[in-house]
Amino acid sequence: MTDKALVVFDGVVKRFGSFVAVEKMNFEIRKGEFLAIMGSSGCGKTTTLRMLAGLDAPSEGEIRLAGKRLNDLPTWRRDTPMVWQSLALFPFLTVRENIEFSLRMRGVEKTERRQRVDKWLERMQITEFADRNVAHLSGGQRQRVALARSLVTEPEILLLDEPLSALDAHLKVRMQTVLSNLQRELGITFVYVTHSQSEAFSMADRVVIMSRGRIEQIGNPQEIYRAPRTKFVAEFLGSSNIFAGNVSYANGQSVKIATPAGEFIVPPNAAKPLAKGRQLSWFPTTGCN
Repeated sequence: MTDKALVVFDGVVKRFGSFVAVEKMNFEIRKGEFLAIMGSSGCGKTTTLRMLAGLDAPSEGEIRLAGKRLNDLPTWRRDTPMVWQSLALFPFLTVRENIEFSLRMRGVEKTERRQRVDKWLERMQITEFADRNVAHLSGGQRQRVALARSLVTEPEILLLDEPLSALDAHLKVRMQTVLSNLQRELGITFVYVTHSQSEAFSMADRVVIMSRGRIEQIGNPQEIYRAPRTKFVAEFLGSSNIFAGNVSYANGQSVKIATPAGEFIVPPNAAKPLAKGRQLSWFPTTGCN
């Protein structure tokens, strides 16, 4: 991963009639990073992904990929493949036919198509199922087919919309490992939408937390967990007690905070928000934030 931006959302707004699904979104997705977008249902995370894929157009603002404005570019001309929650495989085609579909649409020659598909069949450990209809595969096997179909075109970025939600707990953990390893081996950007904190925090380099169409916080998992910036983020992460407090004593080394739950001694930086009238959150395993 580098600090270089691959995708830029510049003042992006999305409305459906009078309903604002995404409100003034400004952020960058870095080249080669695993970015998770997290939030509860209806927060705007899937709409954000759909705008990047070209399935929904921004009402305002601009989206750029590698410096190219995407707003008016049709979906088929963007190199932004997407793995859906439903996987969207063709049930009447074999594994091989599903994977090579996008190569056919791009006019890739037959010999090259076969070589590239064979490579991904092997990489995803599904070679033995190449001529099997996808309807006869397990959930985990279909997941691997969907990933191979999206990555066989060698894109710069892969979009994933809650791809593990239909899997059982054991298989979900296994596929998290597959996704993490795949992203790091390929070095391409993954943008992963989920409502699951465990999925986001175990795989992502950075996490975007959204609520009601707005970005509440962006940072690496440790930063977000240890220093939630808003009350929503602290409550969304769970296991947080939130209460008001006032600084009663400070000596440069530590700060004493008086709260309805008693007095707490915290590092100076933890007390700074209180000077601005904010609240204090307490995570039992980490102390004050």
